[in-house]
Amino acid sequence: MRAWSLLLLVALLALGSQLPAASARTKGEKFGGCPPDDGPCLLSVPDHCLDDSQCPARMKCCYKACFRQCVPLISVKRGRCPEDHLHCLSPVQHLCNRDSDCRGSNRCCLGACGRDCRNPI
Repeated sequence: MRAWSLLLLVALLALGSQLPAASARTKGEKFGGCPPDDGPCLLSVPDHCLDDSQCPARMKCCYKACFRQCVPLISVKRGRCPEDHLHCLSPVQHLCNRDSDCRGSNRCCLGACGRDCRNPI
């Protein structure tokens, strides 16, 4: 019985090593990110796309004006932005617009008072 358990474990490990690595991207999703969606919302505008596969090369299906449309993709650095649970009492001020505006590995993250460069997590 012990030999069967060991054989089963080896077989499962071998099969697991053949599977593709888990990815945060869904099937058909292009590398890169979406630009910030800071503009006013256009009400009653239908989505122009549902996913990246419906967009031309170097374009990504992103929210812009609160509906999905094909926009030029932007490069995104590794890691994700930390959550900000603060509430801003001053006017919103953006110190960056995209990750490429930030030095090193810092990312352009949305905080309580606007976007600024932060260490990713």
